[in-house]
Amino acid sequence: MATYAAPYDEGVDVCERVEDFGLKVERVRALLRDLDVNGCLLSLSHNFAWLSGGGRNHILLASEGGVGSLFVNATRVLLITNNIEGQRLLHEELAGLPIELLEEPWYESRETEAVLAAIVGPGATFLRDTNTAVEKRLAQLRQSLTPLDIKRYRALGRHCSHVVTSVADSVRRGDAEWSLAGQLHQRALEHGIDAVVVLVAADERLDSIRHPLPTTKLVREKVMLVLCGRRGGLICSLTRIVCVAPKVPEDLRARHHAVTFVDATALAATRPGAIASDIFRAIQNAYAISGYPNEWKRHHQGGGTGYKSREWKADASNHEIVAPLGAFAWNPSIAGTKSEDTVLLLAEGQLEVLTQAPMSWPMLRHVVDGIEIARPDILHRPS
Repeated sequence: MATYAAPYDEGVDVCERVEDFGLKVERVRALLRDLDVNGCLLSLSHNFAWLSGGGRNHILLASEGGVGSLFVNATRVLLITNNIEGQRLLHEELAGLPIELLEEPWYESRETEAVLAAIVGPGATFLRDTNTAVEKRLAQLRQSLTPLDIKRYRALGRHCSHVVTSVADSVRRGDAEWSLAGQLHQRALEHGIDAVVVLVAADERLDSIRHPLPTTKLVREKVMLVLCGRRGGLICSLTRIVCVAPKVPEDLRARHHAVTFVDATALAATRPGAIASDIFRAIQNAYAISGYPNEWKRHHQGGGTGYKSREWKADASNHEIVAPLGAFAWNPSIAGTKSEDTVLLLAEGQLEVLTQAPMSWPMLRHVVDGIEIARPDILHRPS
């Protein structure tokens, strides 16, 4: 069977992927030993992608599950699927990985329990990632990114930034939100990126709606472009604001300055050992300092990211601990504007912006706790 490189394989050789696979399989096996069970079935698309270093088991873009599952026990990793998908998954999505294929005829497929019973034997116990408690433990494994995760994430971040910048650079008065959304989808797919979230809001819709699915509304003065781009399971999120009016309104400038200060505060607080609830309180305080004390109530503020658009969201009761080699996407918003990028917390404790805006994009600089943090300003394109 001919093998074609999937988009996430660009610049990644099979040896890197096999090594990454081995690291993650050992993490799962350590979990099995800790819980004293015989195996774990990974069926959710984000877990399938994580373990395989980017493999796709979905057919429907919006589905959480897929057409193949990976089963890990103490000695083997098996792909469990039907005869429609087996060879494709093995040779295209899992190429080069030491995985055995267990294929069932689609018209005679047994229940998964029966398949697993034949593998692990009578009386054996196994985990499913569809169990909430199991998924919580797997999330902890996912959030410590491997060297290959980071390599692929950096490439994805560059491409997502390029996609949004290229659309922002072309915005004109009179453009329809749907048209701009279509451009984001098309340009993302040119880089092998699934645009799993595309939000576009112009003018009064930006002032009043936090999750603006695109409509026929035409751009008059300003527009927000939001992309959550997924490739090989990893997801980058970013937001940019464009103004096409002859002059950027002073109120919009003030609001954007405030929201980028909140974003900078969240980033400054994202340090090894920080607790999500403490970061959330810092965010609340930044809103108050900026003169918008209640805007945090109108939308969540973001949190950890990676193989899910948000692995967790910060709030007053979330005690998640920030750890190095994790990714984060904070997304504070004030009516009429928003600030968002995806960042990586390096082992040394510094932050790296994965979706960094290009040199041509105007930036605002804030000093928080003695740290200067730059955030994307409004792109002014009078037309």
